[in-house]
Amino acid sequence: LASVTALHGVTLDEETTSDLHHIMLEEEEQAVQQDGFQKIFWQQHKEAASRSGESKKGMRWHPLMVRWCLFLRHQSNKCYETLRESGCIHLPSQRTLRDYTHCVQSGVGFSTEVDCLLLQAMNLMTCPEWHKLVILLLDEMHIREDLVYDKHTGKMIGFTNLGNINNHLLAFEKSMDESEEEQESGSVLAKSMMAFMVRGLFTALRFPYAQFPCASVTGDLLFEPFWHAVYRLERMGLKVLGVTFDGASVNRRLVKLHDTSNKLLYCVPNIHAADERKLFFFSDPPHLIKTTRNCWSSKSRMLWNNGSYISWQHLVDLYERDKGRATGFAMVPKLKFEHINLSSFAKMRVDLAAQVLSESVSKALVLTGGEKAQETATFVSLFDKFFDMLNVSNFTIGLRKRKPFLQPFRSSKDSRLTWLEDEFLAYLDKWEKTVQEREG
Repeated sequence: LASVTALHGVTLDEETTSDLHHIMLEEEEQAVQQDGFQKIFWQQHKEAASRSGESKKGMRWHPLMVRWCLFLRHQSNKCYETLRESGCIHLPSQRTLRDYTHCVQSGVGFSTEVDCLLLQAMNLMTCPEWHKLVILLLDEMHIREDLVYDKHTGKMIGFTNLGNINNHLLAFEKSMDESEEEQESGSVLAKSMMAFMVRGLFTALRFPYAQFPCASVTGDLLFEPFWHAVYRLERMGLKVLGVTFDGASVNRRLVKLHDTSNKLLYCVPNIHAADERKLFFFSDPPHLIKTTRNCWSSKSRMLWNNGSYISWQHLVDLYERDKGRATGFAMVPKLKFEHINLSSFAKMRVDLAAQVLSESVSKALVLTGGEKAQETATFVSLFDKFFDMLNVSNFTIGLRKRKPFLQPFRSSKDSRLTWLEDEFLAYLDKWEKTVQEREG
């Protein structure tokens, strides 16, 4: 921009410059909204442009301007830096934004400072009782194995840390499995991060609560931090109604630890609640629908029920039939190459799984596959309804899409809950029994 200006720019005399300056000031009130963000942005930009040299460092940014810049940087860090370096507009530096995003020193485990921030975010002293209903989310995220020096504490960050008790258990297990030379090598570097998040049940609250670096977490090690998180939240005045996680073996083991029998466990007494309240276990629906699709598409699995195969090839044949047809003539126009040929990234996309296990695909399989694809169509239809009833996002989506299972729940006697127990779960039980009784 500077080189183009130097090459093609025109230097104005003082009189013309003064006239343009007065015109901009006179037209500012009409061109810029006086009570909106546009006014703040314009004033901040003028002030930043008028500063030069060392005075630029003393620029005071409006809180709304800082929030907008944080949002812009969150969307694309590279885009934000490109705008700053272009010189077209003046924006706060990354160092300035860091002061607003790192108001609390990050650490491992639970923190009193984080508890105070959560209380402020909830306005717990004045909020109604139904605002206090929350869900705890657990998720394990893989991280790069490395060490980082923390200049605030003087410690090396990156080693596993699941709390004092669990750290001793891990050290004991390691000493039993490794040789003396391996034991002398020191602490283990973390490969993943177990994150705890608080989500409001009837509010927009999304609050990262705690994180624990680990090398290989198990359900036994997760038991103590999980219940300690429930204890701290209940002590603050929140009401933890349940916990949501994916279907990983770690989380299934965590649930199993509460009852060693073979029965299906979906709730336990909340031992830290002031009133007699249960804590419910939820498996995340998006992960369930992705797992179902991945099992269906797996070449190493052959799904079979009622004497017929639930074959991925039926979907491939449907795709090949529709491929190349115009949208108006295709039976399933949303079915694309990435739905059929799943890459490692495509397997993580919930939208692709939901579009494959959909009502339109089920009906198309009945029309094109005939009796041979009937069991596959039934499988797709049932899981489409199951995902729909767990994916209600607003009051009107069911009417717009003309799908009753997307209607909002208004009663505990909703017919979909009866369908879930009498038809869907009965279908899965019968499927399991059919497979176990199959010869060969």
